[in-house]
Amino acid sequence: MRSHGFTLPEMLITLTVVGTLSALGVSGFVSLREAAALRSSTRVIRQQLTMARRAAVNGRQTVRFRSTGGSLVLETPSGTVLASTSLEGVDPLPVDSVVLRPASFRFNARGQAAPGSVYLFRGNRSVRIVCNFLGRLRTEPVRRTG
Repeated sequence: MRSHGFTLPEMLITLTVVGTLSALGVSGFVSLREAAALRSSTRVIRQQLTMARRAAVNGRQTVRFRSTGGSLVLETPSGTVLASTSLEGVDPLPVDSVVLRPASFRFNARGQAAPGSVYLFRGNRSVRIVCNFLGRLRTEPVRRTG
C-alpha cells in the first residue's frame, strides 16, 4: 500500500525551483521600481525647467534653476523662490543623486538659455535632460562605459 505524501528529494527539488523563481521575480520587480522612479523624477525636473522658461518669458525677467542644499530651486533675480523640489527629507525626489552642469540654468526674458544638462541617477540607471540655447528640452539615457 502506498502512502500519500512527498519524499525528501521531491520537497528539496520543489523548494529549489520555487526559491529560484521568486529570486528572479524580486530582482525584476526592483528593476521596474528603479525605472519608474527615474521616469517620475525626470518628469518632475522637466516640468520645473519648463516652468522656469515660462516664468522668465511671462515675467520678462531672468529666472534661475539651481541646486541648493538638498533642493532644486527656481528663483528670480530678486531672490523670490518660484518653486522648490526636495532631494532629501520629507517627500524627496526618488533618485540617488542629481547633478547640474553647469551648476545653474538661466532662462532670459525671451526664453533662451545657456546650454546645459541635468543628470539623474537611480540604482544602475541614469538619465540626462539636455537644455539647448533656445530653452528646448530633450531626455536621453546615459550610456555608462567601463
